[in-house]
Amino acid sequence: MHKRWLIASTALFLVLVACGGDGTTAVTTPDDDGHGHVDGSYVQNAADFAGKEAADWDNAETVRVELSEMAFTPSDLTFEAGKPYKIELVNVGQVKHEVAAEDFFGSVAWRKAESAESEVKAPYFTEIEVFPGATVELFVVPIVTGTFDLFCEIEGHLEAGMRGTITVTGTTPTSPEPIIASTADGPWLADGADLVADADWDTLVTVEVDLSEFAFGPNEIHLTVGQPYKLVFINIGDVKHEATASEFFQTIALRKVEDASGEFKAPTLLEVETFAGAETALFLIPTVAGTFDIVCEIEGHFEAGMFGTIVVDA
Repeated sequence: MHKRWLIASTALFLVLVACGGDGTTAVTTPDDDGHGHVDGSYVQNAADFAGKEAADWDNAETVRVELSEMAFTPSDLTFEAGKPYKIELVNVGQVKHEVAAEDFFGSVAWRKAESAESEVKAPYFTEIEVFPGATVELFVVPIVTGTFDLFCEIEGHLEAGMRGTITVTGTTPTSPEPIIASTADGPWLADGADLVADADWDTLVTVEVDLSEFAFGPNEIHLTVGQPYKLVFINIGDVKHEATASEFFQTIALRKVEDASGEFKAPTLLEVETFAGAETALFLIPTVAGTFDIVCEIEGHFEAGMFGTIVVDA
């Protein structure tokens, strides 16, 4: 469980529409003194705000945040609700650093996280680690106003002063209305974090999958329920390729996604793109036996034959 320190006092959260039993509500801006994020929630309809067509990403504001021993620079960030941002996390230090801002991460609409090697898309992220000398970019649209904590949870870093705040000003968008959903009811494994914590990762099995023009190799990937895996996508082609396996991703316990620039942690995945010549590794535990589709949805790739199956044995 992540440590959380609420900067503002308890929110008076104004509910417009209760959607009855499905764990979602449509919300407006909280009161001026409150913190807008509901503990354990995320923006379910992120695509309505952060999708390729929904936001003007060509004119998104870039905010650079340097990570060093032991500070964020700047340590106090300000964003405006409803605007698209590209947040550049640049590790100028000698050791890896983490950006943990779970309340903020759950209150924004996510497009993706991107490094020099990969694009990772998830319903929301919980932590981002950036390796020394590397950069990871976060593409987000802030939705809920308020003040949120920012810190590095790597042992000793927070204690040494690596913390800050994120303030979202303005007004929460109302058209369309954001749907704030409970993370407990999300389309992912409810006890995934517990399975990850209890697993013996020293016993993990590495499975490599080549991405090329236009195929997965092998195109039938065999896994076993309960076994920890490092599933590595290796792009041996000349263009970027994607791995999308929606039904499979909903059944896995996800530890992290890792490439040469950093680590990305989320409850599950939507898509993983690997750039030409790069590798992206998924650390996961399958929990449901069955046969699942895996495809590359980049325009023209599926039509050219880039699809396969993931077979999970009991």
